[in-house]
Amino acid sequence: MRKFLSAMPVGLASLVVLVAVLYLTLYPNPLPDNDIPMFPGADKVVHALMMFGLSGCVAYDYMRSRYGQGKTEPPKGMLLCLLALTILFGGVIELLQSWMDMGRSEDILDFVADAAGAVLAFVVELLFWTRLRRWLTER
Repeated sequence: MRKFLSAMPVGLASLVVLVAVLYLTLYPNPLPDNDIPMFPGADKVVHALMMFGLSGCVAYDYMRSRYGQGKTEPPKGMLLCLLALTILFGGVIELLQSWMDMGRSEDILDFVADAAGAVLAFVVELLFWTRLRRWLTER
């Protein structure tokens, strides 16, 4: 797994997750009707997971970039910027859903869930940056 993650081009993980999030949040009917029963609020959990994944992938790609290499301590300033950008991205998605008039609607609770997922990712990034960095650089 380490070999695969290290060989993956920097930015690919973020790009794949970004495209998936855009598709799932902006396309009128991204998933065909299914018979899977959902609990109330399941879409909020999905929103939080999407922003958690996006924030985590962007932080991972930053870690692997030439700017993030060698940083054994988490770069708190950069991670705060990524947190702010992820929250802003979640807000823009909600606005786009309203403006596009394609059957999707904005929801302030979706935005709150997006922000919660981004904040949780920020905390995890701070806690595990050093361990992940060490794991990736071991030979």
